[in-house]
Amino acid sequence: MMRFAILALLFICSVSTTRAADISVVGSGGTGKESISLADLRAAGDAGQIFAHTLKADLERSGWFTVGTGRYETLRVSGTAQGGADALRTQIEVSWPKGRFAWGESTRTRSEARWQAHRLNDEIVRRVLGKTGMAASRIAMIGKHDGSDVYLCDSDGAGMVRLTQDRVNSLSPYWHPDGSHIFYTTFIRGYPCIYRVPATGGSRVPLAQFAGLNTGGAVSPDGTWLALILSLPGNPELYLLNLHTKRLTRLTNTPRAAEASPCWSPDGQSIAYVSDAGGSPQIYIIRADNKQPRRLTIRGRENVAPSWGLDGRIVCCTRQNGYQIALVDPATGHSEVITSGPDHEDPSWAPDGRHIVCSRSTGRRRSAIVVLDTQGDPPVTLFSREGHWVSPEWSSRLVK
Repeated sequence: MMRFAILALLFICSVSTTRAADISVVGSGGTGKESISLADLRAAGDAGQIFAHTLKADLERSGWFTVGTGRYETLRVSGTAQGGADALRTQIEVSWPKGRFAWGESTRTRSEARWQAHRLNDEIVRRVLGKTGMAASRIAMIGKHDGSDVYLCDSDGAGMVRLTQDRVNSLSPYWHPDGSHIFYTTFIRGYPCIYRVPATGGSRVPLAQFAGLNTGGAVSPDGTWLALILSLPGNPELYLLNLHTKRLTRLTNTPRAAEASPCWSPDGQSIAYVSDAGGSPQIYIIRADNKQPRRLTIRGRENVAPSWGLDGRIVCCTRQNGYQIALVDPATGHSEVITSGPDHEDPSWAPDGRHIVCSRSTGRRRSAIVVLDTQGDPPVTLFSREGHWVSPEWSSRLVK
C-alpha cells in the first residue's frame, strides 16, 4: 500500500597478506567509466582484507569505475593495508595523470576498517572526478517484523542494526542533515506522533504529539525547521515546526484535501509534498515564505513519496502500470519512469545525486530494499535478509 494511502488511513483511524584480486563491473551501464587498478594494494590480516574488499566493492558500486588488471590503468591505488583480527593501519597513495594524494589512517575495529574504505572511496571520487561519493553514508528503513521499527545499515547493506524497539506501527524515517538523529512516526502512544532518536541509539524524544495526526518529520537543510503533517484543523495540513522555538507555522489550507510526505529542496527554500486537492494524490511544491502551492505532476493516476535530489531533480513513486519510480524536473514537470516490473515504492536519493534507494515488492507482504543507478547500471538488492522492508531513507550527507 502506498505511503499516501497509509497516511490517509491513519487520519481516519486517529481522527591474512595477498594482492587484492581484480574484479570488473558487469552491467548495462558500463560505458564512460574510469579504469582503476588495485594490483599494487597489499592487504595483510583480517582487517586489511576487509578494507581491500570493501574498497573494491565501493569503487564498482559507485558506477564511476571499473577495476582492471593493473596492466593499462593510469589511475592506481598502491600501498599497504595491514592489520590483525581487528585493528588496521593504512599507508596508501592514489595516483592518476593529473594528480596524486596520500591516505593513511589507523582503526581499532572491523567496522572502522570498512568505514575507512568507504571514506577512501569517496575521497577518490571527489579528487579524481570532482563529484560527491555515497559510500560513507547510511540508510534508514522500516522493518516490519514484530511490529515495525526503524533499522539502519551502511550504504552497501552491511552493518544492519535495529534502532528502535517500539514494536508498534512505525513509518517514514527521516535523517537530520548532519546524520545525528532519525525523525520518524510511531504509534507508541496509540496514535501517530513524531519522535526523534539518536542514530547511534538511545532514548527517543517526542517532537509532535498533538491530538489527531502527526506525520512527516522532514528536517530543513539548515536543521532549523521540521516539515510535518498535522490534523489540527480537522484535516491533514502541511506545517512547519521551528525546532528551536517550537513555533508552528501553517503552510496549506485545503479543507477538502489531505497532505502527506513533505521533503525539502536542497536550498531549503521550498517543500515538495503530496496532496489530493486536485482529486488524486499528486506532488505539489510550496515555498516556505509565500505559502503559494503549485501542482508539479500531471501524468499518472498517483504521484507520491517525493525525494528532492542535490542536482535539483525530484524522484517519486508514480502509478503507471503498477507503482514505479519516476524522475521529475521541478521546473518543467517533465517526468521519466526508470523502473518496470514489480511495484517499486518509497524512493530516496543518495548523496551522490546518481543513485536511488527504494523498496521493491517480492511477493505477498514481502519487499526488498534495492539501489537504482540513474545512469544505467543494473539495480542491486541492498541486503539478502528477507522480510518486509519499506520506506528507505538515505542520509543526505556523509555520516559516522
